Amino acid sequence: MKQPLLILALAVFPPFLPADDNGLFDSVRFGFATFDFDYEEFDDNGLSLDWEDGLLPGLDAGAAIVRERWRFDASLLWLSGVVDYGSPAASSKTDTDILNLELTAGYGFYTTERQNLSLVAGAGYRKWWRNIRSTPTANGLDEIYDWGYGLLGLRGKQRLNQQTHLTGELYLTRVVNPGLDVRFISHFDNAELDLGEEMGFRIRFTLDRQLNRSTTFWVSPWYEYWELGRSNDAPLFSNGIQVGTLFEPRSETRNFGVNLGLSWRFGA
Repeated sequence: MKQPLLILALAVFPPFLPADDNGLFDSVRFGFATFDFDYEEFDDNGLSLDWEDGLLPGLDAGAAIVRERWRFDASLLWLSGVVDYGSPAASSKTDTDILNLELTAGYGFYTTERQNLSLVAGAGYRKWWRNIRSTPTANGLDEIYDWGYGLLGLRGKQRLNQQTHLTGELYLTRVVNPGLDVRFISHFDNAELDLGEEMGFRIRFTLDRQLNRSTTFWVSPWYEYWELGRSNDAPLFSNGIQVGTLFEPRSETRNFGVNLGLSWRFGA
């Protein structure tokens, strides 16, 4: 099985600036994530082929640099657990691990003492290990998905009182160069497939409460949608001899999560 990863992380929601701040600070954050994973594959006629669903726990961490109107964030999300697998032919379990890395830059084009609206652009990378367990009637298989992505959107902040702030984010995402590595348990040779690039989106809200000058508690519910396009047909080999073709169908993933933790501010 996959080796466990110990992950420290890099923040996305450090505390909002007080009115008398000079607009210069650095911060780090660390927290925990709960992730409702909902994945489904479709045939060329739009009919469901198989699906996976379940809760995945994980870690969420990051760092931020703020220089007046500019803000730069690096974040890391790690999720790991077991979800239910279903299809018209079989039911099983899937061991699931997801790693997401992201870098963003935001510019505050509208700023007042209580509000801030920023344009945000960035890039990220996601890797998903999918181990479908064997059943008495069917062999399982290991699949590794990975893709880059770009994002563009808005981040708005509202000060509710001196210690409490609300952040809202809306981003469009574009998958870049998605691929799939298929590892069969028996009978067939491993295969690599190129998947279709599609659009997606993410919505996130964060409520943070400043505990003291340097420490903030935050809670962040969010929702994201990913789509990966159907691959081209590719040859299927067994011991180096072609025995047929295979392809990866179009898929949709709808994820809902809630993250919470602490952030620590330091520097200027």
